[in-house]
Amino acid sequence: MRKALGPLFILGSLGGLAMAGCAQAQDGYVAQWPGFVVLVWQYQTPPPGPAAKAAYESVNLRGIHLDNGFPDELLQFAIANNYAYYVDHAAGKGDLYLRRDVWDQFVAGYRVDRARPVRPNCFLHGDVQQRMRDLLTENVTRARRGPVVAYAFDDEISVTSFTSPADVCWCDVCLGRFREWLAGQYGTVHALNAEWGTAYGTFAEAEPAQVDDLRDQHALPFDRWNLSPWCDHRAFMDTVWAETLAGLRDHTNALDGRAPAGFVGGQAPAAYGGYDYARLCDAVQWMEAYDIGGTNEILRSFWGQARPHLQTFFTSGDAERDRWFLWYYFVHGNRGVVGWPEGWFAGDEPQEVIRQLAPTLGELQGPLSTLLTSARLRHDRIAVYYSQPSIRVSWFMDIQPHGSTWINRSSSLNNDNATDLLNRWAWAKLLEDCGLQYEFVSYLKVAAQGLSRDRYDLLILPRTLALSDREADAIRAFAAAGGAVVADYLPGVFDEHGKGRLAGALDDLFGVRRDPSAGVLDGQSIAEVNGELYDRPLAERLSYEGALRDGIGVAYERGLAATDGEAAREVGGTAVRVRRPAGAGQALYLNLTPIEYLLQRTTGGAEWRRLVAGLAEQAGVRPPVAVRVDGQDTPTVECLLWEVGDRTLLCIVANPLRLAGTDAAESGAEVLGGPARRLELAFAKAPRRVANLRTRAELPPGGTVTDQWVPCEANLYEVAW
Repeated sequence: MRKALGPLFILGSLGGLAMAGCAQAQDGYVAQWPGFVVLVWQYQTPPPGPAAKAAYESVNLRGIHLDNGFPDELLQFAIANNYAYYVDHAAGKGDLYLRRDVWDQFVAGYRVDRARPVRPNCFLHGDVQQRMRDLLTENVTRARRGPVVAYAFDDEISVTSFTSPADVCWCDVCLGRFREWLAGQYGTVHALNAEWGTAYGTFAEAEPAQVDDLRDQHALPFDRWNLSPWCDHRAFMDTVWAETLAGLRDHTNALDGRAPAGFVGGQAPAAYGGYDYARLCDAVQWMEAYDIGGTNEILRSFWGQARPHLQTFFTSGDAERDRWFLWYYFVHGNRGVVGWPEGWFAGDEPQEVIRQLAPTLGELQGPLSTLLTSARLRHDRIAVYYSQPSIRVSWFMDIQPHGSTWINRSSSLNNDNATDLLNRWAWAKLLEDCGLQYEFVSYLKVAAQGLSRDRYDLLILPRTLALSDREADAIRAFAAAGGAVVADYLPGVFDEHGKGRLAGALDDLFGVRRDPSAGVLDGQSIAEVNGELYDRPLAERLSYEGALRDGIGVAYERGLAATDGEAAREVGGTAVRVRRPAGAGQALYLNLTPIEYLLQRTTGGAEWRRLVAGLAEQAGVRPPVAVRVDGQDTPTVECLLWEVGDRTLLCIVANPLRLAGTDAAESGAEVLGGPARRLELAFAKAPRRVANLRTRAELPPGGTVTDQWVPCEANLYEVAW
C-alpha cells in the first residue's frame, strides 16, 4: 500500500541545484527545474546526518522529500548538503485526499442511502480552503529557504477517493455553485430544459441526476440515452476541482515564485475523482502521476517540457527491470522519479536492491541529466483525441454488468477494466509499434481553436463517443483542409453533455448511417470489458463472444451502413472500414475495436500494424526510423526523436506492456534482461552523422546504422542530416 507516497527524482551530478535550461509554457510559466532528479521519500531511510549523507551518495542519491510539518533538522540536512527536495502534503492531508477511515465511513452510509451525497470536508467550503492556505503559508515559508524544487499540495488527491465513484457533492455550497455554473453554460433555463428533458422554472430548481436515476437507460438504444443531468454535474465537479487547485497554485506562487506548485499521486483519466487532464494541466505547474491510461503521454502532449511531470518509482526486486523503468521514463521526457525506498536501507547501509541501481542513478543524474529539459518531441504529425465527455459516457456504458452494485467499481477495478483506458492504451501501442509518435489534443483546445493543418496530417478519434457541434465542425474543417481523420467507432453519437443523437455528429464526414437498435458487439452487451469478471484474464473479460469479426478484429457496431462512403467489406450485414473523400482530405471509419491488439502485439498483431501503418502512409506519414534487433523486425522497441535547438536526439528503448499500479512496481511487463544485442537502425533519410551519446562513439553514417544495445537500457544518439 502506498503510504502518503510522493515523487522520486534523480538529481544531476553536476552539483546540487544548479538549474537546467528552462522551458516556457504557453501561459508564461517557466519551470525552474534541475535535470532528471530522484527524490527519495523519507520512509525507512537513515536519519539526517553524516551517515545518511554517506549512505545516499554511495548509491548516487542526492534528493529527498519534506513533509507537512517537517522537522527543522531535515531541512537543515538538505540545505547543508545542497540536496533537492519537494514538499509533500504542503496543504495538509485529509481535505484534497480523504483519509481511508473517513472515506470508508462515507461509503458505508452511501451504500444504504444514495440520496444527495455530501463529500466529507468539501473543498469548496471556505473553512477548508482557508485551512489549506494556512498550511501552505506555513510550509512554503519554511521550505523556501533551501534548494526546494516543487510544492505538492497533497498526494493521491481526489474529488472522491482515487477514481472510485460517488455522486458528490450535494452540499448547499456545491449545489448553489452548480446552479450558477449551469446558468453560465446554458444561458436560459429553456435551453437547460431542452437538453435535460426537464421543466424547471428557474435555475434555482435544477437538481443533478445520480447514476441510479439513469441506469434504466442501459436497456435503450444509445440515441435515446440522456445522461446530461449526470454528465453536467461531473463536468462541474471537475471544473471547480481544477479551479480549487489553481487557487492553491496562485497562493503558493505568491509565497515562492521559483518552484512549481502541483500534486503527486495523479490518477488515470476518469469520470470520477476530478481527473480531467485537459483542465488539470491548466491548473497546476507540475505533477507526478501514475502512468495508467496514457497519463504520461497526455502530460507530455499538453505540457511539452515546460512543466515537469514525473513517475513514482517502486523497486521490483529485479535490477534489470528497474533499470529499464528509469531509462524508459527518462527518454519519454520525465524530469525525475519519486522513490518509495522500502527495503533500500538497513539502518545506515544501502541494501543490494539499490546498490545494483547505483550506476544507472549516477548516469541519469550526470551530464545526461539536462539533455531533454528544453527538448521538444518530434511527433509524426499525428493527433490523438482526448475527450473527457467521452470518458464519462464510456464509464456509464461500462457499469451495465454491475447493476446496482456499480458503487463497488473501485479505482483499482476501473483501472483494469475501463474500456476507454484500454482503448487509448491500444491506440498508443499500435502507433508506437508502427514506429510512429503522436500528440494528444484536448477537446477544450479543439473547441476553442480548431485543429491545425500546419501541425497535423492525421487525426485519430479513439472511442470518441461525445462531441460538441463546435468540435465536430473543427474536425470537418481539418479534413476539408487536407487532413485525414480516422475513427474506430461511434464518434459523436452523444453530444458534449452526454445526450444521445439519432445521427452521429460526424456521420456525414464518414459517409455512414447506423441503426442504433441493432446494438453493438453481440447485440446485447454494452460494456466491452465486463468488470464483473475482474478476477479473470483480460481475454475472458472482453465481451466478444457472438460479436461479428472482420479479418483484422472485432466489429463494434452491428447496424452500420455505408451511404456515400465505401466499405472495404461487410460482415453480418454491418459495414467495416468505410472510406470517404472529405474535401482535400479523407475520412476512414473502422468500425473495429483495437483492444485485442494488447493481447496480440508480441504474438501476432501484424494485421493491425499493417492497417495502421497503411492509414498513416496514405496521410503522408511514414516512420523516420525502423528498428531490427539481431536481424529481426522488432515492433516493441520504440524510437523517439527529440529536438533541442538545432540538435536532433534519437532515443531507442524497449516498449513492453506495463500494467502500472498505484501501490507497487509495475506488473505484466515482459522480461527485459539479457546481454547486449545487435541493433540496426534503418533511416528513411540517410543521416550524415550518428553519434552514440552514452559511448561517445561516432558511427559510420548511411541509411542503415548498426550498434550494440542492452535491452534493459536506452541508446541515445545525436543525429544530423
